[in-house]
Amino acid sequence: MVNTSRTRRLLREAATYVGITVATLVAADLLCNLFGLFAPTYEYGDPDVGWISYPATGKLHEVRCTENWAGKTFPYPVNEDGIRTGLHARQILTDGESLRIAVTGDSQTDLCAPNSLTHPGVLESTLRSRGVKTVVLPYAAGKYSPLQEYLGFKKFLKRYAPNALLMNLYTGNDFLDLLRVDDRPHFVPADGGYRIAPPLWYLYDDPQVKRRSRVLFALRSLAKKTGLHGQFLRVRLLMEVAAEYGESFSTVVTYMNDLRKSSEPSVGYSAAFTAQMLNQQIFFLRFPGSREESIRRVEALMEMIRQENPGTLLIMSPLPSYELAQQRPVDPPLLRTLDRLPVTYDAGVREEQELYETLRRLAVVHGWLFVDNLAPLREYRGPERLYNGFDYHLRPAASTIIGTSEAEAVLGYLRSHSAGTGPGPDRSTTGMKPR
Repeated sequence: MVNTSRTRRLLREAATYVGITVATLVAADLLCNLFGLFAPTYEYGDPDVGWISYPATGKLHEVRCTENWAGKTFPYPVNEDGIRTGLHARQILTDGESLRIAVTGDSQTDLCAPNSLTHPGVLESTLRSRGVKTVVLPYAAGKYSPLQEYLGFKKFLKRYAPNALLMNLYTGNDFLDLLRVDDRPHFVPADGGYRIAPPLWYLYDDPQVKRRSRVLFALRSLAKKTGLHGQFLRVRLLMEVAAEYGESFSTVVTYMNDLRKSSEPSVGYSAAFTAQMLNQQIFFLRFPGSREESIRRVEALMEMIRQENPGTLLIMSPLPSYELAQQRPVDPPLLRTLDRLPVTYDAGVREEQELYETLRRLAVVHGWLFVDNLAPLREYRGPERLYNGFDYHLRPAASTIIGTSEAEAVLGYLRSHSAGTGPGPDRSTTGMKPR
């Protein structure tokens, strides 16, 4: 009886303290809101594409990036619409002679390098040197899925009325990215096909919900800093994936443990192998059926783009990962990492090669021009690395090969379609009508 009374007294005291604390926080929150003090700074996502790499500023400006591999800082121009070009929007829109090529991609396209040393820059300079007046308009963002890339094309690039859309699909992780729902518009099955669903906000804040509470902002920020917020959402999303593919919670735990083991501390960015190629391989291994679903979504995307852009030259230009390119010798950190995982180097190359060839086949089926970047990258025997050893992104030597291959593919198309349909001096060379 004594213990029961004591317990009740302690609970009453605790409830009193909790009530006082809550009341104090609510009062402080109301006062801060009333006087506009300590306004929270939320990072809102973009409902159309998820997030934006280069926000529209209304003016042409210079962006600087630091290449982690060499420690060098590079400046490059971005125009008022967030396009990586030194041309003003009005210059592009009033140019009735140049061939306009829109380029989309992820961080393997939005490289830390001067514009002229990226593959979109090489594509532009090569076509110009071959007598084709060309303006290349790149808009890419790190971690974008191919669907986000296309939605970015519609949001930022389509106003320029491009003659061609070139998609750099990175075969190391873009198939997996098409299955992701975090912070990005994504496909969901509907009526025997797919529809585009809005993002599920994960790292970014919902732009349709304007929060004003300072207290909730502080608690949310604490959860993000400690990693609890991200870990909770990640497990929740993975549980939904597991249910979709008939797997259990143990599969989720195994998959997350594989990701932990795929981190390699001897590499500048320890998650480089995970992000650039291994996560996709492990995911497809642990969730059978996901690979086939990703291929169906790629095909649905290519078909949708074809239907929505009937008069545009569509170009599929896949970018292979470091593993698929097979530059020798293979970096020892990658081999050490693979020794800890249920996937092998040869199996990874084989699977990504199959995905690459799937893109070649789908390009034919849906009327896209296909650029084979893999063959010349594998043939390269020069002294330079094709991928850096920090986060395994493409280096200028690879960009030169890719941009040249893309230019040759476009030139081949123009030669085969040079029936005099273009106006002015470009009629015999472009075969496409500049807009």
